Amino acid sequence: MNEKMSKKIKIGIWIDSILAEKLRSLINQKYENYERGLLSYEIEMALRHWISLHTNAQKTLEAKKPNPTPKASLVFAQVKEYLLSHWYYELRPGQQIPKSHLEKAIMAIRGSDPRTIRKWLRIFHKMGLVKPVTSATWEIM
Repeated sequence: MNEKMSKKIKIGIWIDSILAEKLRSLINQKYENYERGLLSYEIEMALRHWISLHTNAQKTLEAKKPNPTPKASLVFAQVKEYLLSHWYYELRPGQQIPKSHLEKAIMAIRGSDPRTIRKWLRIFHKMGLVKPVTSATWEIM
C-alpha cells in the first residue's frame, strides 16, 4: 500500500512512565503548546526514523508536518515573551495589564504602524487570547 494513501490506526503500547514524561516535556518545549495530535505525530516520526535506520527505507518514509499552530497563537506567544522579559515575572489567565504594555510588545514583535497594532489587538481578542477590561487595561485569557 502506498505510504501517502495509508490510513491511521490506533495501537496500544506500554512504555516507561519516565520516558513518556520526557517525551511530553520535549513536545511542550518544541511546540510551545501541547496540542491534540502532537504526541502521535512525534511517536510516528520516531518510529519512521528507527525503521529508516534499520532498513533502506530512508527515501520512502518522508516526514509529514503536523497541523500548524495558528499564526495568532505564535505571535501572541512572542508578545508574551516580550512582556515577560520587560515588565512581568509571570502572566497568568485573568491577569490585567496596561494596554500600553501590550501595544509596545506588539510594536517590538510585529511593527509600529498603528494599523498593525490595532490589527493584532483585534486578532488576539477575536481568538480569545486577551479581552479589554477598560480603555487602558486588558486581561490575559
